[in-house]
Amino acid sequence: MKKTFFVLSLIVLLVTGSPKSLPTDSVSYSEEFNFPLLSPEHKGMRRLLTNAMGYLKPEHQLVDPLSGYPVEGWNQEPSRGLYLRSFTQLTAIGMQLELLASIAAGYADNPYISRTQALDHLDLMLSSLLADQNDAHISNKGLLGNFLGFGATGRIGPLSEEVQKQAFVDAFGEEQAIQIWAALVARKWIFPQQAGSFAKISRKGNYGDTFFTGDLAPFDRSDKKAEIMAILDARVVQIVFGDNANLTASAAKAIGALLHDSIKDDPVATGLRGKLEKFIAGQEDGYGQLYDEKSGTFFFGFNATRNRYTGWEDSRGEWIVGHMDYLVNEFRGPLTFVMLRFGLPNNAIKHSGFKIKPYQRADGRDVYTLATWNGSAFESLGLSLFMQELHLAGWRENLENSVDIELDFSTRHQLPGFLSEAYSGNNLEYTGTIGIPDVAVTDQPRITDAPSLYSLGTAYWIQPEKIETFIKENQDSIERLFTDHGPWEGLNATLDKAIEFQTTAHTLGLILGGIGSAEENMQRYLTWKGLSASTAYGTGVASTAVDLLSPQIQWIPWSPTGDPLNLLRETGEIGISANAVRNGAITVKGTQDGSINLSNGALLIRYRAAKPLAVVMTLSGGPRVFQNEVLTRFNVTQIEQSIRIPLPATPGLEHVTELVLRFGDEVVPLPVDLTITGFEFVPAQ
Repeated sequence: MKKTFFVLSLIVLLVTGSPKSLPTDSVSYSEEFNFPLLSPEHKGMRRLLTNAMGYLKPEHQLVDPLSGYPVEGWNQEPSRGLYLRSFTQLTAIGMQLELLASIAAGYADNPYISRTQALDHLDLMLSSLLADQNDAHISNKGLLGNFLGFGATGRIGPLSEEVQKQAFVDAFGEEQAIQIWAALVARKWIFPQQAGSFAKISRKGNYGDTFFTGDLAPFDRSDKKAEIMAILDARVVQIVFGDNANLTASAAKAIGALLHDSIKDDPVATGLRGKLEKFIAGQEDGYGQLYDEKSGTFFFGFNATRNRYTGWEDSRGEWIVGHMDYLVNEFRGPLTFVMLRFGLPNNAIKHSGFKIKPYQRADGRDVYTLATWNGSAFESLGLSLFMQELHLAGWRENLENSVDIELDFSTRHQLPGFLSEAYSGNNLEYTGTIGIPDVAVTDQPRITDAPSLYSLGTAYWIQPEKIETFIKENQDSIERLFTDHGPWEGLNATLDKAIEFQTTAHTLGLILGGIGSAEENMQRYLTWKGLSASTAYGTGVASTAVDLLSPQIQWIPWSPTGDPLNLLRETGEIGISANAVRNGAITVKGTQDGSINLSNGALLIRYRAAKPLAVVMTLSGGPRVFQNEVLTRFNVTQIEQSIRIPLPATPGLEHVTELVLRFGDEVVPLPVDLTITGFEFVPAQ
């Protein structure tokens, strides 16, 4: 999966109109905060949530008054190229829906938005969403563009990131189009792609109609400039699966909140549930278009303006279409919900691969968990957990291990938060490269000194006591980030300086993750629709224990380089040795062609090793771009040691045909001296 990051300064957008607006008259507020699902003893988390709720204060004007949509973030600093109050994103809209409904249901009483006001604000947002869903300038088949601007005449999409050469030919004719194109290239406003048929646009520095100088000077006439800029600054309808899925899941959770016993019979809540469900139902055709029958996964996105699926250009200039084919990211829960809600095949999960990696704790013990692309806490934990992950032992153990790893890394490096996608503190950089290297799929350098707070909300519901302790131990550093409008994005630990940015999605993520209403809200919605989350995780056939050292299991050593890899099999153990092997491998499979179910349990390995050894274990079964892999580490020990590898509940592990253990690479010969004394799969109880 490839991520597309949009440069915020490119999206200088205009304001929308709407038939309704937020009330401006003064109102009386409740004087107390109430988070009923939190433990009363957890004062650290309560203080953190109380401060974050300050983001909702009406005087901060962080909601567009005409549409009801939240702005992208706190910072509106044109001199620095920051226009976070000029636009919004779908994830933030969804989270606002979810939070308002949770407030109305009594999950987050506060002095800023009353329960009644929350319903009024929801009504305004839904009027806007239902209108925008049918506006071809910003939507396609019921799905919205991932960024929306605010203006006087309506919401609009972002500026295009690319321009077609043919657009200049159509406007100016062949000869002059070639001249203009060459001038734009020389000024580095555009960078040609695919043999020059189109170009990427760079709107940095001296860009715009006041900078027609140098190579562009011949076109410095008002009419000519206007035509050129109109082509360059065209708006697009860019549909992104993940952002829409976030919005859809949040809308469902909002319905679930409005089904709470305290409010379900309220006629206003009943009407809002109908509007929310109408919005969700209106997305069906869009998700159908994004589901790729051939690969059994979702396309990453669709540029409706270009009529082209989102992707990137490879080294040969070929267009590669992107898919949601890596399982472990922040969209995992929303993807699962979309698949379930619209009756799409669970191939979208089955054909998504994962990698599991070890992390060595301060005490020297290796802990295994699902690796994320960037090693980010946000990618691992999501903005909230709501698809019954914590009721499935394989997922729960992975998530608990992820939180333990975050806590260990942050404690060892004196970080008052978790490493996660955010502003880095490096000028205006917003990046996904913030993370823990040991649990990242990528081998590119990670930023490890910019912790943020927002993932603490979700982490709390996985390991509440440990997170509360962490907050108390870092209370002074955390509360240095507090402001009247909630906590800043994070801390630059190297400079010991607050990162003074604040985004709506992260702030609301902290609140929603912390108040803990997501799981029961989603469960109410699924019950209301007659759906069961468990069906998304597989066939329902329970896995059984498997002893991979039993005589019925074959162990077949091989090496494509011809280097010998010796295998000695005795009762209850297997010895593996080699003086120097390149690309050595052992295939582990049953004596028949049957498969084994490794979903929702753990692999237990016991061993002795005379030499340190890293083994890549592939769990084969079914077509996928990313094969399910476990990076296993064997430490030198003459005393039997054990490894525990939790495996998630996923249909992609229900039919594993073989396990392949790979030793070394094709360049450096590897010595092997390993004895495996136990190798079994233990299903969840």
